Amino acid sequence: MAKIKFVGIDYGQCYMAPSTLRNPRMFGDIAKLVGKQEMVPVWVDRMRRLKEKYKSYSGIKEGHKDEILSYVLDGDRYAMDIFNEKEQELLGLAPGAGEFTVWLAEKIGIKPSIISELKKTLGPVGSDVITRFLVIKGMVKYFRYFITPQGKMDLATGQQFPEYKGTSKENGTLYDLLMTDLAKEGIAPEECCIIGDKWSTDIVPPKQRGWTTIQYTGHIDLGPCPSTDYYAKDWFEVKAVMEKLV
Repeated sequence: MAKIKFVGIDYGQCYMAPSTLRNPRMFGDIAKLVGKQEMVPVWVDRMRRLKEKYKSYSGIKEGHKDEILSYVLDGDRYAMDIFNEKEQELLGLAPGAGEFTVWLAEKIGIKPSIISELKKTLGPVGSDVITRFLVIKGMVKYFRYFITPQGKMDLATGQQFPEYKGTSKENGTLYDLLMTDLAKEGIAPEECCIIGDKWSTDIVPPKQRGWTTIQYTGHIDLGPCPSTDYYAKDWFEVKAVMEKLV
């Protein structure tokens, strides 16, 4: 088996642990700052309804965050700015994710890349919720690229590669373009590995292209997938698998 040289990581419900976010605390803090303490139970209830609508908090984040502003917060942009700040403070890393990333980058010499279905326009490092999260948690320096359908960005220099705009994880075009880039570095598909939770975007498309797949089940377990090579319920298990692959 070829040794892994490239590692991609999904963000929502995988690297980030949405279960660490507590809505009453967040909306309580926001209400104090905007002087609307009476709205806390209303906001909490609306957020609950939104999560039910899109199945999870990550489902909201990946394409419907504008509804937090329009529906939950009644269009209050000041409250939304505070929400964005508080979200980054209160969200946590998935168990073992930080330890795994440092080990992979510093001991093994592989800086992983975040591969995410970002919906909004790609800006500078820290301007979107994902890279801002990495900056706040002190993890951005351990990652190489932020790869999305909005573009690819070098997290060390901020350089962007707009040719990724319009690609998709689900239909595989993002992985096709990424493999073209990796081939220029001498990295073959069998030397690539991805860690994610969703069959349709993280597991099946890369497996069809020859990658090794690790299905993360720590937050949502979608059950066995024929395209999954390994399963891991936390990042300590991911590390145990990766030790065999690098």
